Amino acid sequence: MSDIKGNEVLSANEGSVYVNGIPWSNIDKIDAKATAEFEDILFVGDPKTKKRYKGFKIEGSVSMKKIDSRASDLIADGIRTGNMPEIKIIARQGKLNGQSERIALIGVVFSELTLIQLEAGALVIEELPLSAEDFEYLDRSEEHTSELQSPI
Repeated sequence: MSDIKGNEVLSANEGSVYVNGIPWSNIDKIDAKATAEFEDILFVGDPKTKKRYKGFKIEGSVSMKKIDSRASDLIADGIRTGNMPEIKIIARQGKLNGQSERIALIGVVFSELTLIQLEAGALVIEELPLSAEDFEYLDRSEEHTSELQSPI
């Protein structure tokens, strides 16, 4: 039986997103994940495939209701010229008790910019695929500890 309470789950309702220090409060969704990349290593006489770590990549996206031109102001010139701007995103996932987890995405590059999106009766939603050079945990949420004894 679990003693975890619903208020202990991290939520976007208590979250926030800052891009280069400016709050972007019109975001519907942001996601990013780091994926380790490996090279297969094979040896004569050994049927097993071994792995060699090569590095990692960070990819994700931002989805937001368009209320202004902040995204195009930030990245349009970079897309046109190839001289991409320096972008850092700090996202916070929070709990009702005030605890939070903050993550910084460093060296962010937005690879697409919605130029026009018109559909009768629909809101304009900007989708910004992203990649990043690095990430850093700025704050971590405290670990939940159960009072139940482990059967192991």
